[in-house]
Amino acid sequence: MIIKKITVKGEKGFSISLGRINYILGENATGKTTFIKLILYSLGTNIDSFIEEIDKSGFTDHVEIDVELKSGNRYRFIRKLPSSGSILVIPLNMQNELVEEEVEIKNLEEFSEMILVEEGYGTQEIPYGNNNKANMRYYFMLRAVTADQDTPAYKILADLGGGARQYINNQSLIKKAIVEALLGKENTDVQKARLKLQKLFKERSLLLSKIKVMSEVSISSGLNNDEYSEIVKLKNKNKIIEKIQKIKEEKIQLSVENYKYISRLETMNSKINDKFGIELIKENTEIRQNINQLILQRDDITNVIKTISVEIEKLKKMIIARQIITLIPVEICPVCLQKTNILPPNNGQCSYCSNEVDSDDLERISQYKRMLEESLFEANKVKEELSTQIKETENIKKINDKKIEKLKEKFLKEQQQNNSPAETIISSIKERVESLTKNEQMLEVHLSYLKAIDELKNQKNKLELEINTLRDELDQLEKSVFYSEEDKLENWREFFSEELKYIFGHDMKATLDSEYTPFLDNINIRNISSASLKVATRLTYITSLFHLMDHIDINHLGFILLDSPKDKDLDTDKYKRFLEIIEKSHNGQVILTGSILEKELYNEDHVIMTLMPDRKLLQ
Repeated sequence: MIIKKITVKGEKGFSISLGRINYILGENATGKTTFIKLILYSLGTNIDSFIEEIDKSGFTDHVEIDVELKSGNRYRFIRKLPSSGSILVIPLNMQNELVEEEVEIKNLEEFSEMILVEEGYGTQEIPYGNNNKANMRYYFMLRAVTADQDTPAYKILADLGGGARQYINNQSLIKKAIVEALLGKENTDVQKARLKLQKLFKERSLLLSKIKVMSEVSISSGLNNDEYSEIVKLKNKNKIIEKIQKIKEEKIQLSVENYKYISRLETMNSKINDKFGIELIKENTEIRQNINQLILQRDDITNVIKTISVEIEKLKKMIIARQIITLIPVEICPVCLQKTNILPPNNGQCSYCSNEVDSDDLERISQYKRMLEESLFEANKVKEELSTQIKETENIKKINDKKIEKLKEKFLKEQQQNNSPAETIISSIKERVESLTKNEQMLEVHLSYLKAIDELKNQKNKLELEINTLRDELDQLEKSVFYSEEDKLENWREFFSEELKYIFGHDMKATLDSEYTPFLDNINIRNISSASLKVATRLTYITSLFHLMDHIDINHLGFILLDSPKDKDLDTDKYKRFLEIIEKSHNGQVILTGSILEKELYNEDHVIMTLMPDRKLLQ
């Protein structure tokens, strides 16, 4: 596994990408241990307690970690803080984008099994005292690559999983199973080949299921028509294609016949209409036009009547106004309130407005009014005559409409008698076309099923070939495995001894027994009195197993987690030599926290984060 990036989201958080060697330096209580705990937690390990910002204050929501597994698959794991029994698993594509349609939520057991399988370990039961058995968990493996501050150095493997796991953590058979899993009975190429073969078997099983379902659907969709049922049963694609083609040809012929009879029917109907209907329709059209002309004339007269009536009313108002005004006695001027005498027109001027008075005006207006009244009378008379004429013409039209309706009924009966044979043939053609179309569609559906089944079978054949090829490759890989378990152990012992001697600075006999327990000068690490030697032994145990994969193809996790490994009991010179060994590693990933007060001991190129009291991990 390669850890690409870790992020904490919430009111407080951080996000940082990781490389091959990663140093996180800081003062005490700035978040170094929390950083290691968050990695362990995001990989499925239970953590009893975090710092207050996570446990109590609720400043953080969840932790995300992006990883690439040995299977080649990339994922983002998301786990709720400060505690959760499930992990969100989201695949990442080659562009490091989330494949959200494949998101899964796994409990811790399912999550562990997924990683173990994709990392090439598989699942296994580990027997321990009193016939008990424990299922291998991924956090078991993390114990062998983690140097924490809570586990005594003589225990070597970290006590992970919380207080509830102490009994399991102390079982020697489980510790041995963890180390053997990291050493691997086969090399990683074998593990990858087996994982790929398992994936191919799953794909083949899925294809076989699809083929079975498609075959059943194909049979159930068979035509009831005996003409086609035999073809369907035989699953003969060529015959089905041939039958579909014949159906298409017959449909084309029927279409031509149908057009011929429809044309004949339309011609026959046209002749009947020419013979019996044109004269009546023509006469009715003329009557309708005459009615329209009469209505237009009546409307014109109505408009004239309205105009004359308005003019007459205007003249009436003028005459009445003069009569009223001249009859009123006016003795006092309405302006100056002086007595006055309204005299008759004098010198041809009006005594009111002083305008010239034409003595013939009143007579002329009266004559004009009488002429308008006579015109109005004549107009109303013409309007009544037009209304009467319109009514009489409409009655004639109604009589003709009844005649036309009777002729239509007669024509319809004659038409039905004449059209019946042609319509029957057209209806028969239509039913036949519908039947052929339905059969054609069903045959095409069945053909599509057969083609899909053939395509699935081709995929299955290709998969079978790939499986057989991979099986042969796996056989060759298994035969070519050179290092036995004892060979790997012997090489590890050698690396362990050399690194410990280099770190501690003097010669000693350092080895590992059959249970993978360190012995120094034939003394079990538990019984060694030197605290600094215990610390150095624990660190060397982790790093030598880590460095073994530079030389032998073992199934190591691929990374180590070292939380402030410079113990108070380990002096600076020894720790400096330990860092030199770390820097010389060629493969895998190192994540190490340390004190910023000793920054000069570390390769600056590998320092990815510095933490201070005013710049803690969670900001």
